[in-house]
Amino acid sequence: MGGTGFRVFSLCVVLAFVRGAARCVLVARLVFMRILVTFAVEAEFAPWRGRHEFLPAQTSSNGQVYTTSLSGVDVLVGLTGIGPRAAADSIRAFTWAGDLDLCLTTGFAGALRPEHRVADILAAREIVAHDKRSNIFDGKIQCTQRLLKMAAACGARVVERFYSSPSLIRMAKEKSALRDLADAVEMESFEVLAEAFAWMPEGIAVRAVSDTVDEDLPLDFSQMVIGQGELSMARLAAQIVRKPSAIPGLIRLGKRSSEAAEKLADFLDTFLAALAGKSVAIASKEAR
Repeated sequence: MGGTGFRVFSLCVVLAFVRGAARCVLVARLVFMRILVTFAVEAEFAPWRGRHEFLPAQTSSNGQVYTTSLSGVDVLVGLTGIGPRAAADSIRAFTWAGDLDLCLTTGFAGALRPEHRVADILAAREIVAHDKRSNIFDGKIQCTQRLLKMAAACGARVVERFYSSPSLIRMAKEKSALRDLADAVEMESFEVLAEAFAWMPEGIAVRAVSDTVDEDLPLDFSQMVIGQGELSMARLAAQIVRKPSAIPGLIRLGKRSSEAAEKLADFLDTFLAALAGKSVAIASKEAR
């Protein structure tokens, strides 16, 4: 082989090696992605948990944490508890659990506009907090545009904003009063993403609608929250005894919440597969 031919051959070998290395790096990024998914309570997580083998994990605060691998993505699931205080206290244990690429905070939300119906999956461009949290990110957190586009492709409706309320919004008239502020109301997303963005580059809030803007919740669930944001079954039973007329509404809410949680599990399976680099069509088929 002549000198010129050898140099050309060597260059081809080098280019082939570089291309191969680049492909390996890309595959490594896809396969070894590690993400945090948060729910407030077990009821939101239960359908998704039932579909996959989630193993309990330990954290520094002994919080409720589970791990699994889905579509080549390592998933850390944390239950924050109900409300902003519980979320702020628990999220640190999750973000300190190791290197994470992104955070998806999810669960149920109450609709604040009539176009959002039960079991709709909503992804918010931004999260706004109540006035007492305006010192953090000026009270607004922007979700990652890349993740919003992916969520939309996976079946979520992208909306302008969620309102992270400091307290439960129970009555229809309260929801209607907030319709100009946001599309849906929840209580944990702002605290979760405020902490997550200190540790990882990307984040998104996705919620399933459990109650519509025109309906009251049957009981004041804020009176049943104890400890680190857990729902007390004893307090729930006591409220039912005091107000048995709430039973039909509780049954209806339970059915709607179950439907919302199943739709959320469908979305999460599709979204995780898409994160791993699969086409949305394939991801949606695998999620069924």
